[in-house]
Amino acid sequence: MTSSSDQPGMPQDTTEAPDTYHDPKSALKWALRLETVAWLPLVVAVLAFVILAAELYLYLPQVVSAGQFEAYLSVSIPVLIPLTAAVVSGSLFVLLRASSQALLLLLDIKEG
Repeated sequence: MTSSSDQPGMPQDTTEAPDTYHDPKSALKWALRLETVAWLPLVVAVLAFVILAAELYLYLPQVVSAGQFEAYLSVSIPVLIPLTAAVVSGSLFVLLRASSQALLLLLDIKEG
């Protein structure tokens, strides 16, 4: 049985095909993009946390003076919205930073 390179008329494949899966320049560009975009959710999280603190400062005396369960329910929605925004934005910041660091780690492993 002969291999395909031994047959006449078949091109011999002596050069190795370029690695298109690991493109270092493209991976570095994406890592830097993710790193810069990650700061936007962090800013949103900080602003949501400041709004949460301001709402607690405004609504907490009203709730304490009312002392009824309905007062707690009426304050829960304005407090939960900025709290949820802060948690989701903070989580998005962490995920974007982690993916950026993962790409940089992949480049380090590929390099040597």
